[in-house]
Amino acid sequence: MLPIPPVAGGGNEGGNGEGGDGATGGNTPPPEPLACADLASRFESEQDAVVIVSATDVAQAQDLPAHCDVRGTIRGNIKFAVFMPKEWNGRFQMVGNGGKAGSISFSAMESALRQGYATSSTDTGHDASIRSQSGARFGYDAEFGRDMEIDFGYRAVHLTALVSKEIVNAHYPEKIQYSYWNGCSTGGRQGLMEAQRFPEDFDGYAVGAPVYNYTRQQMSAPALLQHLYKSGIAGGSVISPAKRDLIGNIVYNGNGGNYPGCDALDGVKDGQIRNPLRCNFDPLVHVPMCGPSGGADCLTAEEQAALVGVYKGRPDVSVLALPVGSENTQGGWPDWLITNGTRTPQLHTVMADAFQYLLFEPDRPDFDYLTQFDWSADPHRMETAKQTYNATNPDLRRFAEAGKKIIMYHGWTDPGVNPMGTLEYRANVESVFGSPAAVERFMKLYMVPGMGHCSGGPGHGSVDWVAPLKDWVEHGKEPQAIVGSKPGTQSTRPHCPYPQEAAYDGQGNVDDAQSYSCATPG
Repeated sequence: MLPIPPVAGGGNEGGNGEGGDGATGGNTPPPEPLACADLASRFESEQDAVVIVSATDVAQAQDLPAHCDVRGTIRGNIKFAVFMPKEWNGRFQMVGNGGKAGSISFSAMESALRQGYATSSTDTGHDASIRSQSGARFGYDAEFGRDMEIDFGYRAVHLTALVSKEIVNAHYPEKIQYSYWNGCSTGGRQGLMEAQRFPEDFDGYAVGAPVYNYTRQQMSAPALLQHLYKSGIAGGSVISPAKRDLIGNIVYNGNGGNYPGCDALDGVKDGQIRNPLRCNFDPLVHVPMCGPSGGADCLTAEEQAALVGVYKGRPDVSVLALPVGSENTQGGWPDWLITNGTRTPQLHTVMADAFQYLLFEPDRPDFDYLTQFDWSADPHRMETAKQTYNATNPDLRRFAEAGKKIIMYHGWTDPGVNPMGTLEYRANVESVFGSPAAVERFMKLYMVPGMGHCSGGPGHGSVDWVAPLKDWVEHGKEPQAIVGSKPGTQSTRPHCPYPQEAAYDGQGNVDDAQSYSCATPG
């Protein structure tokens, strides 16, 4: 277990997921609720250096309900916002960030607001609209020291949770009944970090596609892209978009010979693979090799070698093998690895400057991971980054003993954040608790066929993860199948708690969730 550095600027490191009882000791009555307009001048926080910049009553407009909009800062650099609806459901939901954060997640806050939640978000202590702090530049020690990195790693979310709940409890006549975390990608990492370090901050956690092993996630860029971009990103991929689509079509539909494809393995040919780990696709066997003259329907030796390298990962430094199934899907390789036209692959866009400003001590502002990353030495030079950003601790005993709950989910066709990592974390937690049954008392994992990174893809990736979490936390209703829909269609499909999978019953409408049942494969 990595050491947990103390949180500066916060006397209450545990928080209170249920908001407390408002008692002030003796027979002293609780303070009167503060009107929205009074929060800026009268609110007092137990945390250090909290400033309420504005508190504004916002009338109902379009699809947003009337609410109080609070903006503030913590420790000077951590910006946050809190929305509190006039018609409040008694609950608080904090939402996570994406990428390297640097902005408040207003869209996700608005979604929570529409459902009656008081909600908040933080920029995690840096402002991406300022060039010197954009991307990973906020981690440039020569200019900013390490404070912004610590804030991004874990401190800003925790302090914002504490302050936000204080504001909500100060504004309403009744205290928060239940508190929830909701985040995917970076937001998934943030949720696991909270669960591991500060489990008392929330009662329930919806954690999607978590970038919990942050240093390994960054290493996935050289592990995959070094095989594809031999002449740099501008030089283009060894495997063309057309060959990428050829590979994807074979994975799903077969090669007309020794391999039938994996789309129909589950009995339904629907453009998604229920469990890619059951697909026996072998790039060395099932994709035709070109002769001396090349061709559009085959791979050259160079293309084949690149493809094998991408699938293999770097197991020597725990960069896990990449499952098949996202080669030519929406939100898959066409976005993250081999793009159409001149677009830069997202894996490069998101990861490149982390190697320059976040992973090493001292920083390497001119570092090019495609050409300079030393696989024998550089993975072992990231200890400070691991302690700051990684949420890899599987010991959730304090979390479980406090009665907290997690719903985790990950799309099988997510090449941006390898779904195998989420399975690995679940297995590590099981090793601490001794059995799957012990883990399932507080954690449910859903592996979603055909879903890309957090959403998108050919699957049924439109899912309300918070509603079943709420039922579990508040009513003890253990989640089972959670129904997802495919955007733009009437198609629905159940998502089953791992290790169960949705099996077609063999009759009924294949686009109706009722035609499927959850079962553990034999």
